[in-house]
Order: sequence, then C-alpha cells, then structure tokens
Amino acid sequence: MTLAKRLEDVKAKYQQSQKSRFRWREAAFDKQQTFIDDPSRLKGLFTTRRGAKSYADGIYLIKEAEETPSCNVLFLSLTRLSAKGIIWKDVLKDINTKHNLNYSFHETDLTATSPNGSVIYVAGVDVDENERKKLFGRKYKLVIIDEAALFGIDLHDLVYVVLRPAVTDLRGTIVMSGMASNITRGLFYDITTGKEPGWTLHQWTAHDNPHVAKQWQEELDFIAKHQPLLMKTTRFRQAYLNEWVVDDEAKVYKYSASRNRLPALPGNLWNLNHVLGVDLAHSPDSTSFVVSGYHPLDPRLFFLYSRKHLKMDVTDAALEVKRLDAIYNFDVKVVDGANKMAVAEMNNRHGCGLIPADKTGKEDFIRLMNDEFVQGKIVLLPGAYEKHEPEVDSLADEYETLVWVTEDGKVVEPRKEHPGLHNDQCDSALYNWRYCHTYLFQKIKATPNRDHQEVWESEHLAKLIEAEKRKADPFSLDLELEEQIFDFSLDDQL
Repeated sequence: MTLAKRLEDVKAKYQQSQKSRFRWREAAFDKQQTFIDDPSRLKGLFTTRRGAKSYADGIYLIKEAEETPSCNVLFLSLTRLSAKGIIWKDVLKDINTKHNLNYSFHETDLTATSPNGSVIYVAGVDVDENERKKLFGRKYKLVIIDEAALFGIDLHDLVYVVLRPAVTDLRGTIVMSGMASNITRGLFYDITTGKEPGWTLHQWTAHDNPHVAKQWQEELDFIAKHQPLLMKTTRFRQAYLNEWVVDDEAKVYKYSASRNRLPALPGNLWNLNHVLGVDLAHSPDSTSFVVSGYHPLDPRLFFLYSRKHLKMDVTDAALEVKRLDAIYNFDVKVVDGANKMAVAEMNNRHGCGLIPADKTGKEDFIRLMNDEFVQGKIVLLPGAYEKHEPEVDSLADEYETLVWVTEDGKVVEPRKEHPGLHNDQCDSALYNWRYCHTYLFQKIKATPNRDHQEVWESEHLAKLIEAEKRKADPFSLDLELEEQIFDFSLDDQL
C-alpha cells in the first residue's frame, strides 16, 4: 500500500469517526429526520407551537458541523437576544451535554466550536454594519433563518442576494423556519403557501412530537371543554392550528371585503366630487395615487382608483398627477408634504396644484376612519380592490394585511405600523379621507309634499279652530297674545 493510499485511508477513518460522534438520528423523531435528510438546498420548516422546530434546527446545525470539519453554519433570527433565547441554552448546549460532544461555547461572540474546527454562529439581523459584513462574508454549509414569519426586512434580498452566494462554495443549504403569524405577506408566507418556486416545505404539529403529543392533546381537550370560545380566536388558530390568519385586534384598518366594497357605483349617484391623495416615495416604498369621490347627498366615501409605482422621479409623479386630473377633474389634490423640495418642483415647474396633507394625530384619525369602515361608510370600487398586476398589491390588499407591531400576541403601545408591510396606498387614502370630511355628513331634510293629506291636515285644522274662536269672541286671541307679551316670568324660561 502506497503512502498516499494510507494517508487517504487514515483521513477517511478520521472523518468517519467524526461523523459517528453525533448520532443525530437518536435525537430526532421521524418528521425531523425526514426534514434533515431532504437533499434540497432550499427548505421551509413550518410547525405549530411545541412542534420541536427549534430543536430540529439545533440538531441540523450540529449534524452539519460534525460531518463537514472546519465548516461554518449560521443560525439567524430577528435579534441577537431572541436568537440566543431560542437556540443557545435549551438546544445547542442541551445537545452538546446529552451527546458528549465537547463543544466550546463563547458567550460573548455566541459561537459554538466543535473539536473538528467547525463553528456554529448565532446572530440576529440587528447586528451592526461591521459585524454584518463579517457575518455575511463567510462561507456556510448551512444557514437557518428562524422566526421567518416575523421579519420586517426584505427576506428576498437577504436570502437570494446575501446568503445564497455564501452557501454556494460548499453546496450548502438555506432553511427558513417559523410559525404562522399576522404578517400574511413576504417570502416565508409565499413558501408556506406554495407561491414561491424552488423550495421544499416540511410541516408537522405538536401531535407529531412524541415528547409532548399526549400533553398537547390534553391541552386541546381542556380548551374544547372549558374554553370553547377560545378555539374561534385568531391566536388559537395561529398557535394551535398554524393557520395564516390576521388578528382583528392587530389590523390597522377595519376594512372588510363583504362590507366595504361594491361592484359598481350606485346608479343614483353621478357627478361626484373627486379628490386625489398622493404618497411620494422612490424605493423600496412606492409612490401611490388614490382617487376618491363623494356626493353631497350620500354619506359614503367611494375609493375609485388606486395604483402604486416603484422608482418614480419627480417628473414621472407630476405627469401621473396631470394624467389623472384630466380624467377626474379633481377638486383638490392632497400630497404627503414631507419631501418639500419635490412638492415645490411639482407645483412650480409642472403646475400640479398640490396641497400638503395634514399628518398630525395619525393614529387618532385611523381610529375615526375605522368607525366609518365598520359602519359601511367607506366603499371600495373595482379600481381600488382588483389586482391590475399580479405582484402588486391593491389598496384592498394593503388594508387586509397591514397590522400593528405586536409582542406576545398584544399590540405594542404606542402603536406603530409593522415596518415590513407596505402602507403607501393606505396613507394616500387616509389623506383623502381626512380632506373629504364625509364623517360630518348630515342628511338633508326632505321638503314636505303638501299634496299629501297628512302634511296639510293638521295645519288646516288649526286654522279652522282659530276661525271658530274669533267668531265666538273676536278679541280673545288678541288678549291671549297680549298676556304672553307682558308675562315677564316667561323670560326665565328662555
């Protein structure tokens, strides 16, 4: 046997011994094993609470670290603190202890180093710019993004632009794991609902976790018996059934498709007063245009048209304002005045005639607007709720998905709209609604039709009675009037 062959055999035996250090299948139940064995390089993991999702992530991280000496693996979550809370003590350290793996844990850097030289990095996207550059500049065998449903940043950019090249050298894998939440938009939502191609999805529930299956069923039985109304709540459906539903309490706007939309403008309304709302942005937010109409004889505000456009410059926005004005002949055009220079140029150079929107007290006015949504006084027509481009949200889409920032199922005070969700058209519509003041509408009293007996009869009878009184005593009515004039006690009643 040649020296080169002997060295190759020694290396193979060493690598095999390293692989056998962690018998990961003994730590994983069947669903976890199937997930980890999947050869796909893009995987989604979607489980209920108590489904041992985080433990599956931990097993996967250590398996890859053990089987590929001197490699890097990364666990990434919303924040450094949340990442540590999820994976550090109760997962990585627990597996290390139970399987005698002799990892070195660095508490400051949040790195776990294997005796074979592999390193597990635990981090959050809140790391500073220098740390982010170091973190994303490495080569990785495995990257797991946890709490994927809750990210406020654009995960498309993080996964496809930043992380995908980082796993290319080692033909590594990217995993996105999480549970259902209020945020029904984004890459993880698309993966779990089958809208994003190229990903394999693994799903299970706490019933599949042999360590808690019995306790989980007992909990469900208790709720069904003693708290049946809880089973109808959004939080139950998210946590126990892993359904993508938006908590009504977390929704910014109380829009309802069944209540706040019509297929066409009512036929008795014509010659509406039109108002344009504009929200200026470039990228990643959009410049949005929302057209509303109201009628003096109707208490409702109708949203007739909404569109948004990425990367518009000032001239593009001005031309769109003028195009819409030629169609609708606006009474008023309201714009977000934060970018004063852009508004000034649109007015002075392009003659748009925009007035700045009143943006004070936004939360208070959203609350007032919601009262009108609930009463059906705000109505969206097809131009505002139908999709005109497959990947671009309509105004109705934004209303249905925009939520307040929540923590542990409760809205955080003071309230803030979730930064990862678009609100461009919602803001334009709010400017619109605040200007139109439809909430001050009062119904005009109809003029009585004097051809109807019930209208003239009482007045006619009163005149007949007065005539009879004068006939009996010509001065009686004059005396009654005179007594009232000189009765000074009546002043106290005024």
